[in-house]
Amino acid sequence: MIQLTNHEEFVLRLHEERIIPPKMINTKGYGKLQFECGCGDFHSVNNDEIEIIASYMPVKILFKCSSNYTKVHIKGFFKQKCISLWSIKTNLVKDITNDLNF
Repeated sequence: MIQLTNHEEFVLRLHEERIIPPKMINTKGYGKLQFECGCGDFHSVNNDEIEIIASYMPVKILFKCSSNYTKVHIKGFFKQKCISLWSIKTNLVKDITNDLNF
């Protein structure tokens, strides 16, 4: 997983693919599927404490925990797995996310 180090990188990565509304991908069907977060922990894609910020096609989701944003690609048809693509600490992007109403 790539660790982004500044908000400029975040903005570039955020818009490298077309963003769709967060609720366009329903994670309920993935049960207890987990992803590796930039904070170092594993979180369930259905954890109520983890916020879905944005979705991308095909089946990519930007999650936010208390300290990191992490973009995840969910792969597989019969058996799914999460691949964490990149992560950035929330404090590095606070001003950007306030402007975007995240």
